Amino acid sequence: MPLARRQILAMCALSLLSACGGRPGGSARATYKVWGQSGRRSGSFVRPRAVGVKDNEVYVVDTTGRIQVFTFEGEFLRSWSTPAYENGTPTGVAFSREGRVLIPDTHYNQILEYSKEGDLLTQWGSYGTGVEEFVFPTDIAQAPDGTYYISEYGMDAERVHVFDAERRYARHWGGHGEAEGQLNRSMAIALDDQGTLYVVDTANNRIQCFDTDGSFLRVIGEPGTKPGQLKYPHDVAVAPDGSLFICEYGNNRVSRFARDGTFIACYGRPGREPGEFNAPQGIAVSENGLVFVADTDNDRVQRMQVEGLR
Repeated sequence: MPLARRQILAMCALSLLSACGGRPGGSARATYKVWGQSGRRSGSFVRPRAVGVKDNEVYVVDTTGRIQVFTFEGEFLRSWSTPAYENGTPTGVAFSREGRVLIPDTHYNQILEYSKEGDLLTQWGSYGTGVEEFVFPTDIAQAPDGTYYISEYGMDAERVHVFDAERRYARHWGGHGEAEGQLNRSMAIALDDQGTLYVVDTANNRIQCFDTDGSFLRVIGEPGTKPGQLKYPHDVAVAPDGSLFICEYGNNRVSRFARDGTFIACYGRPGREPGEFNAPQGIAVSENGLVFVADTDNDRVQRMQVEGLR
């Protein structure tokens, strides 16, 4: 049996009523499929920290600087590595409107653009706090008109950085702090079909919502461990129905909210069984409503099929 198939865990077909941190009042039902184990061989992971979905394939970035690609069933397809990873590894993966794989090379202060086969096509950016420079770019989203929105943190760089379709600086907003529109270690960004940007304001334990011009709209979540609260959220993904799935590094779970910030449900609790998480850092939702989570400190990926989500 091929290695990648052996690494797909069979305990995946369970249906689990999540305790959501021991508070079943906010839990919801999902089924889980789990794949991966600790290691550097193909199909294994060393702390996977970002996940993305494109054309029925799952892209996973781990702390060895690898981008590994899988089927929705967890079968390994191909992989490649970033040019360097001694300083640290990427924290995000996204896709351009042309289908390029976009990797914010966080600790090398640049954006890498690959073909889906792993050929490096373009790299742009350099270190600094100037308008066309990056400190720690963490995630990227591209609008239908080609505009790039990049979340960033670091010295004088707690901001959302905006570039046009030709990768020319357009504007930015943010600043370090706790007030509306200010950020503290923004780890991810997502854009929905209504033009709302969702910025994961990790150390402030919230999601901030902006329009594409940078005007503040609302906050989703508040600090805490109860259902509907957030503790070190690390990534956000927009589902086909417009709801938001947020992976919480600090609460070892996934939370779901409506666009307007209304809490819907949460999934998971600390542990190693299917439906349990250990410091998850990445999340993505496919067009058919499958949710993929980078279960970071468990060195694996979990696929969630959420009841009622198609």
